[in-house]
Amino acid sequence: MQQKGMSKPVIRNTIDEDRKAFLALLEKFTHFTEEEKDCALELLDIYLKGSLEYLWLTALVDDRPAGFVCYGEAALSDGVYDIYWILVAPRWQHHGIGKSLMEQVEKEVIKAGGRKLIIETSSLPHYKDARRFYKSCGFKEEAKIKDYYRPEDHKLIYTKTLRR
Repeated sequence: MQQKGMSKPVIRNTIDEDRKAFLALLEKFTHFTEEEKDCALELLDIYLKGSLEYLWLTALVDDRPAGFVCYGEAALSDGVYDIYWILVAPRWQHHGIGKSLMEQVEKEVIKAGGRKLIIETSSLPHYKDARRFYKSCGFKEEAKIKDYYRPEDHKLIYTKTLRR
């Protein structure tokens, strides 16, 4: 839900100058392991070096990064895209930033001929808000792989079919 008086965030491609803000934001999420944080930063660095394997968008509020999303075409698929990361600064959560990022991803994927989005997450309790967010964006839980990440930490796979 967007805060009254707050203008809709500006969504643009992520640029080199956003790296520092992304790193600072990533550090605010204490439930991510160091390995997960390193992975996210590695994907950003691959993108910033010019690769189109991973695509990044930044949400700006008052000309400052407030959220990020990383997505890319799933290997060996026909029009299926994975969403690898979506992060919104805690200060800006529940203000429509995440939804704006998702909407822009959907537009970009449809423009590229995509037809489906996939997002994977953990079943652990501290991912409950993320799972609720995915459902609010129209994703449906399609699969569960038990004990995937660790014992009692299942991988949940959500999908959304896009309208062209």
